[in-house]
Amino acid sequence: MKLLAILAATSAVTALPAMAQDSLVLPEITLSAYQTEAELGRTGATVEVVTRADLDAAGTTRVIDYLTTLPGISASSNGGFGTQTTLRVRGLSGQYVKVLVDGIDVNDPSGTQITFDPGGLMTADVERIEVLKGPQSALYGSEAIGGVISITSLRPDRDGTVQSAALEYGSHDTASARYAIANRGADHDLAATVSHLRTDGFSAADENDDNSEADGAEATRVSVSGSYRLTPDLTIGGAAFWQKTRADFDESFPVLGDGAAPQVEVSRSKARGARVYAEYTAGTIRHKLSAQRYVIDRRLTDDFGLYETRGERTEFDYKGDTSVSDRVTLAWGGTHSAERLDQTGSDADFIVNSAFAEVRVAATRDLDIAVSARHDHHSAFGTENTGRIALAYRPTEDWVLRGQFGTGFRAPSPFELYAPFFGNPDLQPETSRGVEIGAERSFGNGAFARVTLFRSRITDLIDYDFTTATYAQVPGSSRTRGVEIAAAAPLTDRWRLSGNLTYSDSEGPDGQPLNRVPRRALNLRLEGDAGPKTRFGIGLGHVSGLSDRSGEMPSYTVVNANLEYDLTDRAIGYLRIENLLDEEYQVVRGYGTSDRAVYAGIRAGF
Repeated sequence: MKLLAILAATSAVTALPAMAQDSLVLPEITLSAYQTEAELGRTGATVEVVTRADLDAAGTTRVIDYLTTLPGISASSNGGFGTQTTLRVRGLSGQYVKVLVDGIDVNDPSGTQITFDPGGLMTADVERIEVLKGPQSALYGSEAIGGVISITSLRPDRDGTVQSAALEYGSHDTASARYAIANRGADHDLAATVSHLRTDGFSAADENDDNSEADGAEATRVSVSGSYRLTPDLTIGGAAFWQKTRADFDESFPVLGDGAAPQVEVSRSKARGARVYAEYTAGTIRHKLSAQRYVIDRRLTDDFGLYETRGERTEFDYKGDTSVSDRVTLAWGGTHSAERLDQTGSDADFIVNSAFAEVRVAATRDLDIAVSARHDHHSAFGTENTGRIALAYRPTEDWVLRGQFGTGFRAPSPFELYAPFFGNPDLQPETSRGVEIGAERSFGNGAFARVTLFRSRITDLIDYDFTTATYAQVPGSSRTRGVEIAAAAPLTDRWRLSGNLTYSDSEGPDGQPLNRVPRRALNLRLEGDAGPKTRFGIGLGHVSGLSDRSGEMPSYTVVNANLEYDLTDRAIGYLRIENLLDEEYQVVRGYGTSDRAVYAGIRAGF
């Protein structure tokens, strides 16, 4: 395999003269979304990093609402909180994006495709989010064609015990609460968060079509994490979460009007995941063993009855890495994963065994190269080999030029393979090629500008064939290409302006634009201090060129605003207004979005 040969050849760079570590430009941010840690300024991929401070400043309740303010990320929901939501990265929908929560793979094995539904994921227990864009199958296997989203829950940021709490109430009779406690000592850290949200909601089917009933939702989530250093060379740790969600929804073809009988569609889910690990350093080699388990149960009740599914994933993983020299880092590892689908009337499972290797080389003082290769063996269809090469070049301290190319694949889901009547056990993986190039300039004082060109092509597509009434490989391919532009700059010593623009040109095998991929998405945000104790933020989002199978949908512009006030040195009161201009718009045809909504709350630490 050519990429494996490149990998071996690149390892020979260890023979080059060593270079002083302090001569490199080392940024402060370290990424954990990679299989091994990597500094932000030395990666060939575009990465978005979101901190707890960013989430608090924006005031958003759902993770997906913040993610869609980032360049290249969009989403569509069939209603309000907890309803079916599809995440897209650079036009590639959820089955092409791997999502990790504290290292736990939370893509649902029981779905039609293996995807993560972010419609009920709250920001309450989130400490950090990393979005690693572009082709990442060589590092993460299936479902990583479009990228990887890594979410980290609360972690203690200083020694001792720290507690925090938050309460909020607002429109649609929405109430939420959060309590968190964390402790850190010389050899350990522990953290736990409990959060709850309840809302009467608004009609999932658009109220302008005479759908006046409110579709409410309720969710409770518990997350815990911790680590303990047994010896200077051995650390053990783990993380776990549990979430129970109930949401009213409307069917795919909502038809209501005066005198219509009330609908009874309700979705209930219970998701839980856990991961334990041990990290041991022997000489220059760091070893990490982990085991994880993820289970999600869903119960959908509608006018046609009850539909139940259960998805399970059990995974064992090993990773190793070492610094061969000041210039070369090697990483390698293997994974054994078993996924299972149980649904009304049938069940299915498969096993995936994987191995990967990566070399990262500081070829010169200003040039970093990473080469990755991966081999996956799937019990249903055999093997798949993928590779990736990424480069980061820093011609000056203020500039970073990036580029990456990679191949990828998406394995057919258990449902696509084995569902009664619809499944096709002869399906083969979808395959892909992706590339991006970009440049970023820093101007100091937090000001920067970044431009990224991207392109991906997916072949051997899997879709439902109405002729055979089964899933089948679709002739042709789909592609996405476009450009992301992001920038930020201080306007004064108290105000800051940031924004991004994404232009996407997508096309399916039929030559039509991909479903619900916006051609143009603009986000702007102005934030700053309105006084010694007061901070404000105003965000604008504009979307145009959004199409579905029925044609192009109207453009829309949504404005959100928030205001914070320091009540004490430990408590902050805030006000948040969503859809400030009361825009009426749809992201999914026939489904509504919230009118103007106002929320007030308080956050405190003690």
